[in-house]
Amino acid sequence: MAAIPPRRSAVLLLLFQDDGEDYIVFTRRTEHVATHKGQISLPGGAAEPFDESLQRTALRETEEELGITPGQVTVVGELEAVPTVVSNFIIKPFVARLASRPAYRPDPAEVAEVIEVPVSALRDPAIHWQEERPGPYGPRAVHFFKYDQHIIWGATAHILTHFLAISY
Repeated sequence: MAAIPPRRSAVLLLLFQDDGEDYIVFTRRTEHVATHKGQISLPGGAAEPFDESLQRTALRETEEELGITPGQVTVVGELEAVPTVVSNFIIKPFVARLASRPAYRPDPAEVAEVIEVPVSALRDPAIHWQEERPGPYGPRAVHFFKYDQHIIWGATAHILTHFLAISY
């Protein structure tokens, strides 16, 4: 039996600067969404047939989730795609900048909380660790970050680890 191809999705690693400090915007997903309930994520989601590109998917989903319009966002790069093991997505991350801290209008059906995290805090090795976890194809290393009471892990932490390794 052939494996089901992964569903395409895209996210924005959204940066803004405040008082000389770069911040990344995360969301905590509600318990009402279909997948990854309650998890910390980057804004974005599944591609739809009408999306002309994965970048457009990331921009559309960010507007739906946070009320940040594509005109407010400058996409400055992209990162390698990341597969999810359990939910069978392939996530294409785009790095983007905002001119300033945005005024959020979170969708209460999808976003339980907006979390702004300074990049400098994410660079602190004391908040980052890896654990080996079982997977359908054998053990795999899973990244974790702890910021305040939030645990960022899984595909979001993988994307974040890659971004931090190649930025600045």
